Amino acid sequence: MKTIEIKDPFAVFSDVHGNLPALEAILADIERRKVARTLCLGDLVGYGPSPNEVALLVRDRAIPTLMGNYDQGIGFETGDCGCVYKTDEQRAEGAVSLAWTQDVATAEVKAYLRTLEDRFLLQTPAGDILAVHGSPRRINEYLFEDRPATAMERMAREYPYPAILFGHTHIPYARPVGETTFVNVGSGGRPKDGDWRACYAIVDPGKLAAGEPFVEFVRVPYDYERLTELLATTPLITGFAAPPAS
Repeated sequence: MKTIEIKDPFAVFSDVHGNLPALEAILADIERRKVARTLCLGDLVGYGPSPNEVALLVRDRAIPTLMGNYDQGIGFETGDCGCVYKTDEQRAEGAVSLAWTQDVATAEVKAYLRTLEDRFLLQTPAGDILAVHGSPRRINEYLFEDRPATAMERMAREYPYPAILFGHTHIPYARPVGETTFVNVGSGGRPKDGDWRACYAIVDPGKLAAGEPFVEFVRVPYDYERLTELLATTPLITGFAAPPAS
């Protein structure tokens, strides 16, 4: 676990999944807003056509990054992404993605993925904030917003932080549970909440310390045509929400 001291508002994104145009749009928006610090909660690769480019851009920007379940599978060549599929269509898409990503990811990128952290402890004016990929318990546990209150309360007692940041489900939300707010920052490259735009969050520790709303979810349009052109050069199944027809 890596400890990071953060006093000012910071940006955090997750689950880019090889979508280079979306990542570039997020980073440009963060720069435009003049947010000084950025964190990534993992899953740089998988499903998208640019795993190497995404991973190397994050690495070269020196963005502190967690290991997602897909990063783990590709980096360590486990033959498993730790994903859960509900339909045969999703399972077929996942099989193609895993095989193709494993094949095209370079040795340099796999070595980088193996170096990623398992969790961050963020030291802030509001106290320590925990950042993970899936949940504090498992890298690939899905914490959906409709998880029963008793289960969330139990987790809040086990991990008594004022906020826990995570991704993995690709659906953003902020849910207060007792003294802990669970914050899913959504997906930077493959949202699943019906909005095609890339999603990231800006977290303000000062507002958290003051008991005010402290999370802003930011939606960023990106060059979807460029993504589809890149996908067309691969055997990958699209699986990316498209912008509404104009």
